Amino acid sequence: MANGLEKIEQLQSEIIGILPNFQHLQESDIRRKHIELLYSQTTVSLLNLKINIRFDELNPQEFLVFFDNDQNQAENYIHNLVQNINESIIETAIFQTELVLRYLYSVHVGQDVGEEKNFYKIISTMYSDTENNWQKEDCKLIILVWTLRNTIHTGGIYFQKKEGLNLTYKGVDYNFEYGKAPEFLKEGHFIELISDLIHSINYAFTNDPIKSIQHYPHPAYLALGHNP
Repeated sequence: MANGLEKIEQLQSEIIGILPNFQHLQESDIRRKHIELLYSQTTVSLLNLKINIRFDELNPQEFLVFFDNDQNQAENYIHNLVQNINESIIETAIFQTELVLRYLYSVHVGQDVGEEKNFYKIISTMYSDTENNWQKEDCKLIILVWTLRNTIHTGGIYFQKKEGLNLTYKGVDYNFEYGKAPEFLKEGHFIELISDLIHSINYAFTNDPIKSIQHYPHPAYLALGHNP
């Protein structure tokens, strides 16, 4: 459990480090609110894990009672808890970031949200890079993360291309083999990629074209009928 705790603590620390970059924006601004939502999700997940750790450390016998005094069941619980917490952070980061980028793109080009179906085009525009000839590591990261995102719908197994796929990020090759779960995820590497994604979001939000976008409220405010 300690390893999972350290990774989430590091992620929370990195988000805290970039929060000040957006405090000048209105509270409802989509950029500020997105970073704050990621912070909230990470903080709640971290507290959940810490509470379980503290209970196990201070009341080990009582902790085991929940598992019929079976140490193996307790260890399986801890393993699954860390995995579920990581997945909740990962899914929030991936799906919410896609939503935010789609909204910001629509504002930038003057289209309705969802009108542009090609997410690669959205990435290339918002990061000022070349679609399918990516030069920026930030874009290579997003392509990698969104390839992993697609496996969420298929039980963690890659089914996109029968010939498989190889992606490179920061000089490291990430191989996707058809009908199999990516090998590189077995060491909990996904949460580390989310850490990189946070910095990539910060880069996009603090540079043009996104930096120049005037205030736009997070869609959650509009969905709830607020007029921020």
